[in-house]
Amino acid sequence: MTMDLRRATADQPVARRRSRPATSALIHQRQFWGRLFVLPAVILVALLVVVPSLQALYYSFTDWNGRTAAWIGFENYASGLFGSPDFGRIAFNSLCVVLSVPFGVLLSVIVANLLATSAWGRNFFRGVYFLPIALSWVVIGITFSYLLSSRGPINGFLSGVGLGALGQDWLGNETTALVSIILVFNWAYFGINVVLLFTGMTTADQSITEAARLDGASGYRMLVHIVIPQVRRYIELSLIVTMAAAITQIFGLIYTMTSGGPGVSTTTLEYALYTRSFSLGHFAQGAAFGIVLFLVSLIFATVRLRAGVKADDD
Repeated sequence: MTMDLRRATADQPVARRRSRPATSALIHQRQFWGRLFVLPAVILVALLVVVPSLQALYYSFTDWNGRTAAWIGFENYASGLFGSPDFGRIAFNSLCVVLSVPFGVLLSVIVANLLATSAWGRNFFRGVYFLPIALSWVVIGITFSYLLSSRGPINGFLSGVGLGALGQDWLGNETTALVSIILVFNWAYFGINVVLLFTGMTTADQSITEAARLDGASGYRMLVHIVIPQVRRYIELSLIVTMAAAITQIFGLIYTMTSGGPGVSTTTLEYALYTRSFSLGHFAQGAAFGIVLFLVSLIFATVRLRAGVKADDD
């Protein structure tokens, strides 16, 4: 019996050594097939994203008329972009749209908290709030163009309550046009943020909420110290999605509501890319605007990711 035990003990390392090559081969085989299945997607992304982006970068340094391109260096950036008298206002408009996002998300947090703490009409209001996200930017833009026109329902309502002096062409005034675009944009994303945050609140640890309620927490204190820390990840996701849309998806809204005017009072980087390329025919300057828009998005994504990693470490 002692000899059998020694023999079994001596055979164990051999068995382990024999199993390692098989395990290693299995891992390599899985990696091979995984890369093979991913390869078509990588090729597709390269053809549709990477190659056009590199072409845009090249054309931004040329005098390109759509057929031929002559190298001119940084001329498109120096004079056509940063040297343009409208660039400062265009950058300011884009910044205003992005900076408005936290206020819209904060309002979504408050409304989502009201839905989570009140059972009356919860399902109905969730559907109502989510409805705008099901509409296209074109439909939203045309609808609000009518509502905000000089003879639209909003001015009619103001006249009906004795505030007719406040009525105006909201989209034809440089002071109010950008504010109107910002309000409509945040309204369009308000619903999806409410539903997303409401989901986070209903899946949070309810024992913590109940314990805080028994200790006397309510209202503002409950929201700030109990609810928001538990749904911090959902709030971050709402900020990321909405800010990304503010940088790259507001074109349809501007096109249908103001066409970038009056002047350039509602023109953003994204809309300037379109006007320079297709309205004015300056394709190379449009490519330069595209590169700047890409860099802005890249900086935003990098800062956001670093902030998320730091929060995880804390």
